[in-house]
Amino acid sequence: MSGLIRIFRTVLNTLTHGPLYSIAQHRISSEVPLDPVENWTFWTKPRNPITEFVVRNYPPDFVRRHILRAMLAQDHSVGIELHYDISNAFYKLFLDKEFMSYSCAYFLSERETLEDAQKNKTQLILALLNPKTGEKILDLGCGWGGMLKCIYDVTGDRNNLSGYTLSKQQLAYIKSELGLNVSLTNFITVEYEEASYDKIFSIGAMEHVRPNEILRLLQKLYSALKPGGKLVQQFFSLEKEECPASMVLGQLFFPGSLLATHSFHLHAAEQAGFKITHDSVDDYKPTLRAWYENLVNNKEKAIDLVGVAIYNKYLSFFPIFWRFFKEEEARLHRLVLEGSGTLREVERLLPGRTTIP
Repeated sequence: MSGLIRIFRTVLNTLTHGPLYSIAQHRISSEVPLDPVENWTFWTKPRNPITEFVVRNYPPDFVRRHILRAMLAQDHSVGIELHYDISNAFYKLFLDKEFMSYSCAYFLSERETLEDAQKNKTQLILALLNPKTGEKILDLGCGWGGMLKCIYDVTGDRNNLSGYTLSKQQLAYIKSELGLNVSLTNFITVEYEEASYDKIFSIGAMEHVRPNEILRLLQKLYSALKPGGKLVQQFFSLEKEECPASMVLGQLFFPGSLLATHSFHLHAAEQAGFKITHDSVDDYKPTLRAWYENLVNNKEKAIDLVGVAIYNKYLSFFPIFWRFFKEEEARLHRLVLEGSGTLREVERLLPGRTTIP
């Protein structure tokens, strides 16, 4: 009976959410662990032109937007908890050991390990941020606190560092393991004190800011920075389409999140008053492959911790997003946004358009 139910759900999901969504859901719900070789090949191999056309165009645009509107009606914390509050021990199985960085690493060569590449990434962010002792610095969506710890190691200034997260497990980890000043705060909706920070940064957090929230958030951050302050971001954004079919598929992994195009981000930053002084791109694929291999190598531990369904979910997530970047639907960007040196009355700025009507 359970097999018939799975088939019925797959057919229904195909009609309502499209073939990619339904196939992913069907494979994730398997009662046995997915075969790692077959699974990686299944998601990353080239598709024939007809299949490619169907998966890129179904469901149709107006249906995608209807589905996404419903998903975006929920509170941000719901999707964050579903993805991040699984088990800190589970994430330790596939993330790097030193920073527990759940974001794109910076591989300088194919010979480098994930540990090397994440260290490269932290050094690059440090160079862009240039933190100094005495500066008040805020981390938006601070993960397991790896970047905050790096800044503390450089400045020796614990009192002026702070971070926001919506993950209760990440908060508990940082409090117990690092002893840093982090709070359970929604950085998108919170109000910031004017001219209160020298520098603000986010790594892998802007992906959770919905398109209709981006401009207002940037306006608040502009006002929260001291004159001449700096905002450093690392995040991935859509390259061309505003609402591709992959955004529906992505709800399986990040429910309630929706990407905006990179041009939208840049336009919003300029509207908020920022000057864009750095915009570089990186390749997310090697990081996703490294996480996949680490998870496969820790299969038994992972299943003991979170069960087969969650193991299969992440085993599907990594190659699906690998292909997402392979097809250049999105790219990873690192931005440096700087203030003009004077405060601005952000309330006078007109709201920008959003990608979901």
